[in-house]
Amino acid sequence: MNKDFSFIKKKLEEFESTGNLTSIIAAYCDIKNDSIEENTKTLLNYGWYIPGDIEVKKVSEVIDLIKTERTVEADSIMVNFFKKNLISIEENLIQKHNERKAIIKEAFKAHNSNMFYSSTILFLSQGDGIMDGKIFHNRKNLEKHLDKEKNPSFVEFLKEDSSLNVPSIKVKNSKYFSKLNRHSVMHGQSVDYGTEINSLKALSLCCFASDWYNRYNNLSY
Repeated sequence: MNKDFSFIKKKLEEFESTGNLTSIIAAYCDIKNDSIEENTKTLLNYGWYIPGDIEVKKVSEVIDLIKTERTVEADSIMVNFFKKNLISIEENLIQKHNERKAIIKEAFKAHNSNMFYSSTILFLSQGDGIMDGKIFHNRKNLEKHLDKEKNPSFVEFLKEDSSLNVPSIKVKNSKYFSKLNRHSVMHGQSVDYGTEINSLKALSLCCFASDWYNRYNNLSY
């Protein structure tokens, strides 16, 4: 892994212009990996959102499994990541969003008590709230409302259709590989969404929103 200064300088310039940190790290570490934009698109169809502290290599492994249709194994990696890091994730969310502390604590309490119907709804609502309600309401215009200086480019992909945000009727017999759908959950149409994996997928939305939305808001140079 002998990278000279010119390589590092070039990649830093790329990061400044695109915010695409994952592909830069992947290139430096010689990891075969798509851009985080492509990975975000792929995982959205399976109901997962990329948290900021997951290892690049692990994301690459999940994507490779999905591409070879080993989706059960891919889901297992994501589930294990969130289960292993539940305590630190809760602490980080509370630290960043202290005004939501009571709701976040209740959501994690419900999840840890296997009350997945409750935790799923709470995580979904807080993920949307952290992004100022821009994930689901008028999402097609999300790009217009994002400050490009504060947000990595891949945050814009939340405007794309996914299993979570399309009208529930579109999820049935469709290209989407996750049955977790906000519309059917929030409007009482779904009665079987209360599973651990759905709760963790909803939590992944919270993490994505918390880790990436307005990520550069407090950076100083």
